Amino acid sequence: MTVANYNLKYPHAMKPLRIEGTIPSQLRGTLYRAGPGLIERFGKSVHPFLADGAITSVEISSQAKGACRMVETDKYLQEEACGRTLYDTNAPLLNRVKNALMRNIKNTGNTHILPWQNRFFALMEAGKPVEFDPQTLETIGTTNLDMIQGAFSAHPHRVERLKTTFNFGIRGQYIDLFSLPDIGHAKRITTFKAPWASLIHDFMMTDKHAIFFISPSKLVVWRAVLGLKDFSKYFSWDAQGSTFIIVVPLNSPDKLCQFEVDAFHVWHFANAYEDGEDIIVDACRHDDIGTLGNPIETTANDTEPAFWRFRIKPKNKQLLGEEVWSIPCEFPMVNPQLLGSKHRYAWVQTYKDKTGNGGFARIDTETQEIQRWYAPDHHQISEPLFVSKGQKEEEGWVLQLTQDLTHEKSYLAIIDSQKMDEQPVAKLWFDQAIPMTFHGVFIKDSSA
Repeated sequence: MTVANYNLKYPHAMKPLRIEGTIPSQLRGTLYRAGPGLIERFGKSVHPFLADGAITSVEISSQAKGACRMVETDKYLQEEACGRTLYDTNAPLLNRVKNALMRNIKNTGNTHILPWQNRFFALMEAGKPVEFDPQTLETIGTTNLDMIQGAFSAHPHRVERLKTTFNFGIRGQYIDLFSLPDIGHAKRITTFKAPWASLIHDFMMTDKHAIFFISPSKLVVWRAVLGLKDFSKYFSWDAQGSTFIIVVPLNSPDKLCQFEVDAFHVWHFANAYEDGEDIIVDACRHDDIGTLGNPIETTANDTEPAFWRFRIKPKNKQLLGEEVWSIPCEFPMVNPQLLGSKHRYAWVQTYKDKTGNGGFARIDTETQEIQRWYAPDHHQISEPLFVSKGQKEEEGWVLQLTQDLTHEKSYLAIIDSQKMDEQPVAKLWFDQAIPMTFHGVFIKDSSA
């Protein structure tokens, strides 16, 4: 039985990768991805959401180079120096309680990458951004960007029309909404109170609104304070509860619209856009938060997330929705140039099902036509990342960081989005297995 490697064995700076196939001449830039780098540390297993992060980068030109480094914050280095856990659920009980009460959380930077004004940051769910050097991946340090009071989430979204990146942060029941313009200073737009302390992983933006779906996944405070080892039980699912829809107008952020609907959960949104007085939202819909137990090995047998299209009617305080595709899928995304505006196509990671191995799919939201790519046997994949050629919406490449479990090595697959039934046009091979990554970004070479 082949098993994925979830620990980074050989951190290193940029070095050449072996190229199999031909790199497209139009694809030039650098991929950055973040993920849990140490699922096992000091002889004990760690929940993926709490694991120390690693950043992987692949520099693509006529050649290819790759790097992978741990996110080395002060607390990570402190643990390394003493050779034991001080901050997560494997720490001694008194440490866990003290850390929880004092909000003394280790920032792992294990979830996403934020590029902003020529600076790069590793993000986690409940901490502040960790800046790193984009060439060497060396950790520079944690920052509050001169405006973050509490946390800064791991799911920022840039709206091309506004030339601004938006994000949120959670402080108990309070949610801060931030803007990071391409030019100028970052600022807090507004703060509002959620109905309860909830598991809010992602949100969505249009050029006029911020949209939050707050499910009845409620923080169990006493478990969090005690730092109990089973992190998946820090939140409980209230099956009799409601999901709150909250819409924040950017021109009047204090006049938010909120209303309740039947319970469901969204881990990840694909996109949202304005449609007259309505707002269209595409997302992967879950019936509960069952995947919190093991997000890396999820098989979707419990909740079977499906791709949905929602229509929010703020004036009527109404949410309509319909299933677009029923095959279990997650990690949806659209052409990054269209974030916040109307799109037609979405890409999703698919789980292994009766039709074959997992992989990814392209969903045509107008015709509901599906094109699929299947991963080879014993290959573990990650979130598909679409890179546009800058012409038609669906023309470009899908970048897939993949672990070959049989040979214990990883490669970046470059797949032509117009020929998804064919083999990758190129594979860029690392000489080791790269642990699964959650999210990433591709920065195009400005000279390409």
